[in-house]
Parts: sequence; structure tokens; C-alpha cells
Amino acid sequence: MHKEEISTIKTILVVFLGILILVFAQGVSSLIFELQLPNGVVALIFGICYIMISYILIKVCCIKLLNIRMNECYIGKPKVHFRWLICAIILPVSVSAVLLFNPGELIKNNVSVIESINIIVGAIFTVGFGAGVVEEMVFRGLIMKLLEKRWGKLIAIIIPSVFFGILHVVGIKMNIIDILLLFIAGTSVGIMFSLIVYESGSIWSSAIVHGIWNVIMIGGILDISNSYNEKAIFSYKLSTESMILTGGVFGVEASIFAVLGYILVILWTIYLIKKKSILKGNI
Repeated sequence: MHKEEISTIKTILVVFLGILILVFAQGVSSLIFELQLPNGVVALIFGICYIMISYILIKVCCIKLLNIRMNECYIGKPKVHFRWLICAIILPVSVSAVLLFNPGELIKNNVSVIESINIIVGAIFTVGFGAGVVEEMVFRGLIMKLLEKRWGKLIAIIIPSVFFGILHVVGIKMNIIDILLLFIAGTSVGIMFSLIVYESGSIWSSAIVHGIWNVIMIGGILDISNSYNEKAIFSYKLSTESMILTGGVFGVEASIFAVLGYILVILWTIYLIKKKSILKGNI
């Protein structure tokens, strides 16, 4: 398939279809929360259903509407390069460590062993790899490949990244500074994930980075914010009121420390991509 074979209207429609797939799969999978099951079991089933439903719908979209294979959308067999697994751990741990060096109060909440297990399982399968894998399949798989075929790689990187940032604004009451912080953070992290896909040739590397980031940063195991979180296992309440340091309403994922982390990974990924291009040119 060549770029000109996909019309602008069809491209836009499929982009919105991709977002609709994400919303629909999440809604259907969320029905499991209505069942009287242990929280950990519900989280596990939700994560599996969310990924499977999204995968099936994206596959149908690729084959029936776009006439392309899944691996053309960087959604092949699950495979993660070791360097991205290491990056997936170092990035959130480093950002968390820097945040913990800021003045604040660490509180160990009174949660039972069972409650702690439920929180950890929920972190892994709901906000972690459920959200991480699905969002990467939609934004860095289906949508990015479609835009790449229509307008090239630069647009394919920028547009999904901007959409990714905007999507996180929906449903949250924010002032202009909050929106600006989230837009910068959401766009930069989207660019980071996109470049990881191009460097590795697969959404699975970006999914592992995305998933582990979510587990550590927003999974409820260690919550770092400017307010006390009684639902987390550990809550670190930052003393500062600086929105740049705390990330404002959205939280530390939009803080200056997180954004600097995204930028460092972006620069490293660009270096790896250029290094690969040089090596190919010498062969």
C-alpha cells in the first residue's frame, strides 16, 4: 500500500475509529467490575479482556479497512529488547527517587496483606499493562502507521503524541497552567514512545516502558503527590506547592522531573536510531 492510496478522509476516520476501539474495549472490559469477585481477580480479568478485545478489533480494522497486516503496524509477536526493559525500570525509579529527595512526608497506610496484593495486582494488570499495551497498540500501532503511510514519519510521531496528551486532559478540571503542563508532558512522552517503536520496530518495547512506568508511578504502591493518598500502600506527600515540581492537577507525571526524564530518553533514542542508520550505511 502506498501513501496516496489512503485518502485524508479515510485516515481521519480510522484515527477516530482507533480511539473509539480503545474506549469501547475499556467500557466492555469494565463490566467485570460489576461481578462480586476479589479485587485482584477482577483486575487480572479486566487487563486480559482489555488487551484481547482491543487486539481483535485492531486486527479487524487493519485487515478489513486498511488491507495491511498487524506486523506492518508494529504489532507482531511480543518481543522486548533488553535495553528497553532496563530503560522501563530506570526511568520511573529515577524520577521517583528525585521526587523523594524533595521535602515531604512518607506515610505507610494501614492496609492488610490482602489489600496490598490487590493493589499490586491492580497496578500491574489495570493501569500497568492493560492501559500500557492497549494505548501503544492504538496510538503507536494503528494510528501512527496509518499517518506514516499518509503523511510520513514526522507527522506520524507528532499527531498521535498530541492526541495522546489531549486524551489525558478529558474529564479533568484544570486551569490554563495545568493544561499547559499536561500538554507538554503528554506530547513529550508520546514522542518518546513513538521513537522507541521506530528504534525497536515493535510496539512491545514501548508497551513495556509504558506499562512499568504506570505500575511504579500511578499504580498505588507508592503514591507521590502534593496530597495524601489513603488508598495507596505508601503515600509521600510533597511539601511544595510549586506546580512545576508537582505537575499540578494531573500529578507528578507532568512534573519537570518527569518531563526531563522523557526528554533524556528521547535524546538517547534519537542517538540509537542515528547509530543504526550509520551502521546500515556502512554495510
